[in-house]
Amino acid sequence: MGPLPLWQAAALGALGSLALLPRLLGWLYVFQLDEYLPPRLVASLRRRLQARLWPTAVLLLSAVLLLLLAALVPAQLRPLPLLLAALLPLGLRASFAQRSRLNWTPRARRLFAAAFAVTLLLLILGYWSGPEGALLPGLADPLAVLALSLAAFGWSPYERGRRRAYMRQAERRLREAHPLVIGITGSYGKTTTKVLLAQLLDVPEGSCFATPASYNTTLGVCRAVNEGLGRQHRVAVLEMGAYRPGEIAEICSFSHPRVGVLTAVGPMHLERFGTVQRVAQAKSELLAALPQDGFAVVPSDIRERATLLAPLSARLVEVGRPGDRWWLEGIEVVGETTRCRLRGSDGEELKLEVPLFGRHLLQDLLCALAVAAELGRPLPELAQRARGLKGAPHRLEVTRRGGVTIIDDAYNSNPEGAREALQLLGQLPGRRRVLVTPGYIELGEEEEESMTELGRQAAAVCTHVILVGPRHTEPVYRGLAEAGFPPAQVSVVADLEEAQEVLPRVAGDGSVVLFENDLPDQYRERP
Repeated sequence: MGPLPLWQAAALGALGSLALLPRLLGWLYVFQLDEYLPPRLVASLRRRLQARLWPTAVLLLSAVLLLLLAALVPAQLRPLPLLLAALLPLGLRASFAQRSRLNWTPRARRLFAAAFAVTLLLLILGYWSGPEGALLPGLADPLAVLALSLAAFGWSPYERGRRRAYMRQAERRLREAHPLVIGITGSYGKTTTKVLLAQLLDVPEGSCFATPASYNTTLGVCRAVNEGLGRQHRVAVLEMGAYRPGEIAEICSFSHPRVGVLTAVGPMHLERFGTVQRVAQAKSELLAALPQDGFAVVPSDIRERATLLAPLSARLVEVGRPGDRWWLEGIEVVGETTRCRLRGSDGEELKLEVPLFGRHLLQDLLCALAVAAELGRPLPELAQRARGLKGAPHRLEVTRRGGVTIIDDAYNSNPEGAREALQLLGQLPGRRRVLVTPGYIELGEEEEESMTELGRQAAAVCTHVILVGPRHTEPVYRGLAEAGFPPAQVSVVADLEEAQEVLPRVAGDGSVVLFENDLPDQYRERP
């Protein structure tokens, strides 16, 4: 068939790159959600191709047919089918389903420019080699992901330099302000513990800084410290996430925490780490960084305890069980509050009334109280502050809208938290009890069985279940069926917007509705 003239290849490559532009922007948005990590972007591509198997197959088949047509027609007519092939991506949906927008940070702009240049070069080379270049537009999504991954690789030395500069700047800011640094990590519960601890420690004579929202990556913590920490802050509470081995150690290398809190170890993020033990090893990096004159607050029943505590040289403060340094007992839900008693191994006892629900949120509260108490905060003062605590948004928040009670547990669901949320759903008075859920993500080999168990648990409590995402929630549906839940009382919808349309038909006045998890955009099934 022979190569095309370079000018024709360049023209087709330019048109093809413009046709691919919506796909490239869509995947850049997903790349940003995936923390600019190419392996996670590839995993998102795999999920999307599985969810859109037929449209992907039709696009590729169309490209093959146009390739064959270009091979059969005379050379002077060959650019026409190749032009049609270059424009094929326009037949795809123009944009991804997005509930937020791409944040055009300098890094995003750099990656976009490089990825567009890579796309243009690949298409030009493809068409210059001959009509075989028609196959590239038929692989629109893989091509966009490849271009972004190559762009990220090309920029990686520069990004590493900027990362080190941000870390040095954050270290200087911390050294100048000289606060007591408290690091918090865990598979779940770290944001809630951070929010509660900051409220307990924030006093007029020494205000408390805390990383905002879920800023828990290396760059997120750096940005929070560089933009928000001041000399007035006597305490800095830093949330530390583990998106890869070594990230928590990296955060500790410039923040130098003296107190550490490890909330929980569970199967969250098994897709990244492979085993729960590796998750524990990543979390233990915080404990390894603590100095001997510091201390670590750790639930005594935590999973992989031996792995976690192996590198610890600081004082260990265990919480949770009677006989530990601190524990809660006498827990009861009364109206819109939970009443309990804080007990200490030295005979301390404190009555508490808090606007929080669920065992796992009370565990987070216990960790926060333990840190505050170990730092010398008076217990009566902690009891007074506990009455006005506000939890982190979307973590078992109970509100009322009209005649409906809403339990908002939509942030980052996990099996243990979902079990507690379902128990609360069963405890609150309601004529109907409705669960809205897309299930779990990133649980690796444990995901399917955990989802099936979620269905079994829901069947024991709910009068109706709305499953968000037909393909992903199949195990939950199976668990409901195994437990004998009536199929007529299960609604399967494409996304949360459709669930909101179904909800008024199954939950009227006097109902209780639990929103359990809400998947980020890269996991949504509707394109």
